[in-house]
Amino acid sequence: MKTKLKFTVDSALLGELGERLVESEHIALVELVKNAYDADATKVIIQINNKKDNEIQIIDNGTGMTIDTVKRYWMRIATTNKAINNTSIIYGRPKTGEKGIGRFSCRRLGNKLQLITTAKNKNNYERTNVYFDWDSFTPGSEVTSITCPGNYELYKNGEPGTTLLISGNNTINWDYRKFNYIQRHLAVLVANRGIKRKGYKPDPGFEIVLVAPDFESKPIDLRDKFINGGWGTLTGKVNSKGEAEYFLEALGIGRKGIIAKNKYPTLKDISMTIGIIPVKKEHLRDQSILSIGSLKKVLPDWGGVQIRHKGFRVYPYGDDDWLDIDRDRGLSLASVNDEDILSRAKSLKAFDVDPRRFLISLLSMRGYVGQVEIGPKAIGFEMKANREGFIDSEAFNELKQFVRYGINWST
Repeated sequence: MKTKLKFTVDSALLGELGERLVESEHIALVELVKNAYDADATKVIIQINNKKDNEIQIIDNGTGMTIDTVKRYWMRIATTNKAINNTSIIYGRPKTGEKGIGRFSCRRLGNKLQLITTAKNKNNYERTNVYFDWDSFTPGSEVTSITCPGNYELYKNGEPGTTLLISGNNTINWDYRKFNYIQRHLAVLVANRGIKRKGYKPDPGFEIVLVAPDFESKPIDLRDKFINGGWGTLTGKVNSKGEAEYFLEALGIGRKGIIAKNKYPTLKDISMTIGIIPVKKEHLRDQSILSIGSLKKVLPDWGGVQIRHKGFRVYPYGDDDWLDIDRDRGLSLASVNDEDILSRAKSLKAFDVDPRRFLISLLSMRGYVGQVEIGPKAIGFEMKANREGFIDSEAFNELKQFVRYGINWST
C-alpha cells in the first residue's frame, strides 16, 4: 500500500539551536547585536541588569520588521534569507549574522522574550508585539503546535526599530571576563564610522551604548572606548585667537598639552579627536576593548582620519591619504621642516627622541582613527560640484597643517 510521509519537528530542536549551537551567553548577545547591524541600525542600546531577573534589553533603530516579515523570517526555522540577501537594504552592509541563529540566541539569555518591532510599509507604520515563553516548547511537542501570542497595530507616524526584552534566567553569571568579551567583539562593529557603497545611501556608521551598572557606573559608548583604547588619544582645537591647542593622553606619558607657535587665522570652529592605535599588544591601553586579532580586521577597513562638516561626513577623507602620512612613510621621511616641531623634538633628547629621525615612528594612515569636526561657524570650506571633497582653499590647507602638526607632535 502506497503512502506519503513528511518530516515533523520536535521542540527539542530549539534547544539544540539556541543552547548548543550558540556556545555561551556572551556569544548569544553578540549575535543579537549583529542582527541590528544587518538591519541597518545606526545605534543600539544594550542594557544588562543582573539584579532584575538577569533582564537584558537590546534596542535598535534599524529597519524593523512588518508582521509579514516576522511570520516569514523570524518565525521560520533555518530560513535562507541572509544567504540570499547578503547585504543590507539601505546601506549595503555585508551581513554579519551567521546561520540565522540570532533569534534562538535569546534562549541562551532567558526563557522569556518580548519582541517589539516597528517597520514602514507602503502607507503606514506597523508595530508588532510577540511574546515567547521558551519553556512551553517542551521536548516531545511539535514546534508548529505551539502558539506565541502577539498583536500588531497600524500608525500614520512612527520610528522604525526593534526592541528585545529578555528575562527569566537566574543561572547566568555575568562576570568581567564575559563582559570584556562582549566589548571586544562589538568593537569590530563600532569601528564602522561611515562609508559609501555604490548603489546605496551613505552608511553613517554604527554606535553601541552599553548600560551595565554592575560593571560600569555610567553608560559606555563603545566607539569612544575603541578610540581611547589604543596607545594614545590626541585632541585639538583652534581657539578664538587662531591658536592651535593640543592635548595628548597616552600610555607611559599621561596627559600633555601644548599651544603651537604657528597660528591659523582662517580656521574657526574646528576641533579633532584622533585615536593613535598601533597593532602591538604592549601599546594598548585598554585590552578589554581592543585585541590584536580585532585590530587586524578593523583597521584596514575603518582606520583613517575623517572630516565631518556641520555634522555630516565629507568623502573621501579618511578613506584616502589626505594628510600625506603614507606618502611621507613611503619617502622614508625622518623629520619635518618645521622649527617649532623640531625644537620640541630636541627638548626630548633626554628621552631618546632623535629630532632628526622622529617621523620613523609614524604609523600608517590607518593607524590613526578619528575625525576632524568643522562646525557651522567655520568659513572658507566649499564643496566640489560632485560633492566629493572640498575645493582647494587657504582654509583647507590650514586645516591639513593643523591636523598634521598634532600628529607630528604626538609622534
